[in-house]
Amino acid sequence: MKWYIVYTRHHHERAVYERLRRKGLEAYLPWAVIWRQGRGGPRQATVPLFPRCIFVRCYLEMYTHLELITQPGVIRLLEDAQGQPLEVPEAEMRVLQQLSGAGVPLERGPYPPEGGRVRVVQGALQGIVGVRRASAPSALLVSVPSLRASVAVTIGRARVVPCDDRGTDARQAASPQADD
Repeated sequence: MKWYIVYTRHHHERAVYERLRRKGLEAYLPWAVIWRQGRGGPRQATVPLFPRCIFVRCYLEMYTHLELITQPGVIRLLEDAQGQPLEVPEAEMRVLQQLSGAGVPLERGPYPPEGGRVRVVQGALQGIVGVRRASAPSALLVSVPSLRASVAVTIGRARVVPCDDRGTDARQAASPQADD
């Protein structure tokens, strides 16, 4: 089974997600927590991390494809440059699920992320490779190439070590970088 991306109508992500789950399909919808101004002051709200996008894991046969695109609120499956349904790599999905399950606030970041590549060596995000900008050393940007987006997460400086372009530690992973 492979992961695909269902593209929905604006503000239909939750409803489509629930419909897909009720149909027995494995669906994944990552959330971001944001602050909104309400009548009683600021309040937290959860919104889809990637607006209009739901990840679905299935064998994409003609029947499944038809079942996906005929759901109310679904516009289409995202496609690659050759017009084929876009397959999201399993490693990318594991990173997204690890980020969502870590219990830390997530938000969209710039793509492509620019800065020094680092690997997280401690905590709930251990093993994740991302980019740390010099202008915001406490923010880690994790690239999601399938969506041409990145996820920004706040992380302490003492929990990362520099790594090269392949994600290999540039120095010993057992000794986390100390604060400057």
